[in-house]
Amino acid sequence: MTEVERNVDIKLKMLIQACKETGNFKKITVTGFILLSNKIQEIALKLGMRPRNEAKDELLFDYMNMVNELFKKNLKVQIFNPDIFESVKKIELLFLRNRGDLPKTYTRELLRVYYLLRKFEIPNLYKSATGEGYFEDSNLNMLNFLSPNARKNKNKNTSKFRPLILQKVREQERALQNTLNNKLDQTNLERALFLKKLKEGITKSGNSKISLRGVLKDSVDYNQSPSIFIKYFMIGFALLCALCGIMILIEALQFPFISDVLSQTLFIFFGVIVVLILLYRMFTKR
Repeated sequence: MTEVERNVDIKLKMLIQACKETGNFKKITVTGFILLSNKIQEIALKLGMRPRNEAKDELLFDYMNMVNELFKKNLKVQIFNPDIFESVKKIELLFLRNRGDLPKTYTRELLRVYYLLRKFEIPNLYKSATGEGYFEDSNLNMLNFLSPNARKNKNKNTSKFRPLILQKVREQERALQNTLNNKLDQTNLERALFLKKLKEGITKSGNSKISLRGVLKDSVDYNQSPSIFIKYFMIGFALLCALCGIMILIEALQFPFISDVLSQTLFIFFGVIVVLILLYRMFTKR
């Protein structure tokens, strides 16, 4: 427990006692909700997420869902389990509807969730992703030869080990996903991020050496959702252009005397489709 958390606990106990004496529990509810909101945002920021957009009244559970969705896409892991997520959603909606007033059972639930979130261990995403010391006590201790010190001492061609390494990485990934979805753990989350980076290094390096550079934060694609939206938009627009092109082609066959004008329009539509296909391939590679 940090000094800040210790001070928060002392003041919280004093506030609870004062609320019991006055019978007005709204202060403890509002204070508890602020603490809960700050803790959720603190966790998200440590994971490299953007701050919650309070200016646009972004709901707390929507913010939590965004964090969950991003890490599901990256690691198939949810940061906030369904129990915590549903509790926060229920509390927040009632809190907003009653303008800060909550029944005692909801206030207790609010404080319970807050203290559960305080137990979360968030990894250092700026930790080096070299793999040094990650696997001494795991099923991937064979990967320790990828660390910088081991690479200096061993001059082996690792290409023949790639299929075996990739298989072991995938097995360990599935094991870590199951573990992390049951309980968020700092060490295992760091391992999951490293394995994602390692797998990308193995699949992209071809016959060259496996590159392990940068920090763990590089393993998370924070722009994934916007990229997916852009790709779907390009597919939809390309299909619309193709449909328009087919209609123009039919019109040109039915009315040959305007075929010259329609052929130019048809050429433009199919040119746009080609450009969109090239752009889509570029985004897919990224």
